[in-house]
Amino acid sequence: MFTLFEYGQQISVKDRIGLEGYLRFLWQDYKNLWIDENQETDNVNSSNYQPFIAFDGNKAKANNFVGFINCNDDSLEIYPKVFQNMQYPNKDLMHRHLFFWFSYCKKIKFPFNQSFLDNFEIDRFPELIIYLIGKQINETVSAKPFSAYEKVEEALLTPRGKINFNRYTTSLSYGRHQFIDCDYEPFVYDNKVNRIIKHCVRLLLTQTTTPETQRILHEIIHILDEVEDQACTIDQLNQIRVPTLFDEYEDVMQCCRMILENQIYSNAEYEMKNWSLLFPMEYVFEDFISGFLKDHFSKDFEIESQKSELYLHQNPKTFNLQHDILLTNKKTKEKVIIDTKYKPRWDLKSSDNKKGVSQADMYQMISYAYRRGTDKVILIYPNTSEKLAEDYVFKIQKSNENEEIKIKIVDVPFWSSVDHSEVETNLLIKLDNVLRNDY
Repeated sequence: MFTLFEYGQQISVKDRIGLEGYLRFLWQDYKNLWIDENQETDNVNSSNYQPFIAFDGNKAKANNFVGFINCNDDSLEIYPKVFQNMQYPNKDLMHRHLFFWFSYCKKIKFPFNQSFLDNFEIDRFPELIIYLIGKQINETVSAKPFSAYEKVEEALLTPRGKINFNRYTTSLSYGRHQFIDCDYEPFVYDNKVNRIIKHCVRLLLTQTTTPETQRILHEIIHILDEVEDQACTIDQLNQIRVPTLFDEYEDVMQCCRMILENQIYSNAEYEMKNWSLLFPMEYVFEDFISGFLKDHFSKDFEIESQKSELYLHQNPKTFNLQHDILLTNKKTKEKVIIDTKYKPRWDLKSSDNKKGVSQADMYQMISYAYRRGTDKVILIYPNTSEKLAEDYVFKIQKSNENEEIKIKIVDVPFWSSVDHSEVETNLLIKLDNVLRNDY
């Protein structure tokens, strides 16, 4: 198992052709999740494209996706680049940061009970994910067994439910007059939901080598002993609607979705040949900041993510503008554009008049503000150390000398090399200070 960081060092892989082919296949499922609607798609829709790993011969280097890749004899764990300068990278600390970020994400859903993290000693990311999925499913199926009405079509000697006359008349033509074709819906434990859960648990058993995780998964299979073993697909899962009475199972279905969407079947019915889970860090950072703002600042601001109803050219509508986050003050109706930039400003020097901001990003923010009709923009960057860089405001003068666009550059606490639990409090203080104070 190799441990990598985004855009970090190269490693040698055993099977470049097999790994690259698998990643290309994987991207066909991932691209609908991560392609921006404004992004040029000619390249990313190519069957030869994959954005996860850059190859140079048998050398491989991680791009901007974090997570893990299991493919035949090649296993990789990829962590955020913000941790790469730590003297002694701590996997436990990085895992806790990841799950803390995911807990605020709205688009990226990690349906795990955060308290489970306090009782594990697993340093391999795939094993940790399997353990957490197992704990989540075990807790749910043990506490609240799921039964549901399941539609059954059956030929019976005595009527039950509704008689299906179309099928019955067809049966008569075959001389099966003694059987009555019926449709009925018994309330059963052996249902589609439990079959999918059991199937996914069996798939996980082929991947884990940790005794405690194996024990948890076998316990789930024992609980679901009355449920038929049946291979299931993501299409079957997509057809399921969990009743509100069993809303706890929404998280379980999300766990199953993570398994079925990210695995490649082998010829064996209950074996995952390859299984990977990958997330683009730009989206994680944006989704985390957006979710954090919604949870903590919705009382004073209307908070809209991915606001994209404006165009630079109106007729026909061309060059769509998409703000990461748009804040509207509920009292003053003042609008503030927030754009997240997952571009750590390493080694920022006081002599750098641009403050680590690229010219393209500055042009982008000016066009956003001009078209939105606001004079306030905030650019948010992740911290590069425990000490945050000082805020800075660029004032862009319009043609009217009395008007200007103010673009505030802000480092926020996104991670800590000491304790992930400090991040939440420090981030709340920082954002409150940025949003309450005029600039």
